[in-house]
Amino acid sequence: MKKAVIGLLILLACGAWTVRAEEILYVHNSESGEITMISIPGHEIIGRIQIGQWMDYLAASPDGRILYVNRINTFGNIPDRPSIGETGELIAVSTATNEILWRVQLDGMPHHQSVSKDGRFVFVPYYDTWWLAVVDTEKRAVVKKIFIGHGGHGTKLSPDGKRLYVGSMMYDYLAVVDAEKLEMIDRIPFADGVRPYVFTKDEKLLYVQLSRMHGFVVVDFPAKKQIKTVELPKLPPEVKIPQMYPHNVNHGIALTPDEKLLFANGSIMNYVCVYTHPELKLIKTIPVGKDPNYVIFSKDGKYAYVTNRQSNDLSIIDVGKLEEVKRLKLGRYPQRMVIINAPERRP
Repeated sequence: MKKAVIGLLILLACGAWTVRAEEILYVHNSESGEITMISIPGHEIIGRIQIGQWMDYLAASPDGRILYVNRINTFGNIPDRPSIGETGELIAVSTATNEILWRVQLDGMPHHQSVSKDGRFVFVPYYDTWWLAVVDTEKRAVVKKIFIGHGGHGTKLSPDGKRLYVGSMMYDYLAVVDAEKLEMIDRIPFADGVRPYVFTKDEKLLYVQLSRMHGFVVVDFPAKKQIKTVELPKLPPEVKIPQMYPHNVNHGIALTPDEKLLFANGSIMNYVCVYTHPELKLIKTIPVGKDPNYVIFSKDGKYAYVTNRQSNDLSIIDVGKLEEVKRLKLGRYPQRMVIINAPERRP
């Protein structure tokens, strides 16, 4: 017994004590500059990581040991709202200690990055230029820039890791990048800027939100053909589709892990629509906070999480009950999220 106690004390003294892998929701707050850590399924705030203002996206290494955060540099002298700059940085954070491991400077405005299946590269689209930056995580440097067209916004890696999809808000298409050869190989056109999108695990169906659309389009992915438009509940007469940039109507769409339900944020109306999948029958409209921006699910699919940018909070939805069961206050302007099973987190 004494030996066990002595061993425990040694572990603690050496800083080697770790907790078991646990599921953690990381949410970035763009204006207040910190990441909020939330336990799953406890749904309590368990930590905060100070990064700096104007974060735009979060992604994780395949092994869960590194959180990749991007940040947009700012300039100007506008009170309480600095102008968005033309450069940024990619920041690697340890999920064990919450410490910043390294930073890479970026020569464009970073938007939603993805990590390669082997963890070697982080793909960062530049919104304000023509390029997709490829950051080598071993060299900790941008090693290549791939032409994708102007307005690179959201990225997603194919399940097999061979293709990277990049939505363009300016050129109105979804670029297809060969993630091994590191070159653009195809593009799928749309009628407006590509906002959040999600595809089925078999890549047969694609669901895309577009600028100035209160709904989403359905695409036969292999045929690259739009086969249907799904409109969210009709807007009341007093609510108008914004005609000024960035033309954001709805932002956030995701499939449950079992692909039986599709959640689509109706950001302009402060709700989330729930559809059966693949039938796409609307079965519930769930009120959330103001300006819902992103939606993801816990690994087991029991909970959905929705960030509300204008009310600065997080809606937690019970997927079985299809109702909001808790709302957590966050920092200012919460946007994107990632869920990580942190394998070596230290208390």
